[in-house]
Amino acid sequence: MTVTVTRLPGGITELFNTDTGRVTYKCKAESAFMPIEAFGGIVKFNQKGAIASVTGEVTSLQSCYVIKESDEEYKEALSAVINARKEFVKTKYDEAQKEIQKLENKLASL
Repeated sequence: MTVTVTRLPGGITELFNTDTGRVTYKCKAESAFMPIEAFGGIVKFNQKGAIASVTGEVTSLQSCYVIKESDEEYKEALSAVINARKEFVKTKYDEAQKEIQKLENKLASL
């Protein structure tokens, strides 16, 4: 069995099992929002360890629920998703910049 682990914005980790095709989204933060196409909306993870799983046509939620576009909370949830993605990209950018600086320093010392 091979599982690919990917960090996502908002404190979500994606686990993809290449053998079964099962995708599991696990919340590492106290709460988070994430659009997941299989659920047709934004999934709100209500606690640390909350899980949303997709295997083929089967979907399941543990300690989370789906906010649809017609729901009152949708605009707030979408704003949270946007902010989480902006923060995630900034963090990744900062990490990449540090790595580039380290490599440039190494090159300069050669």
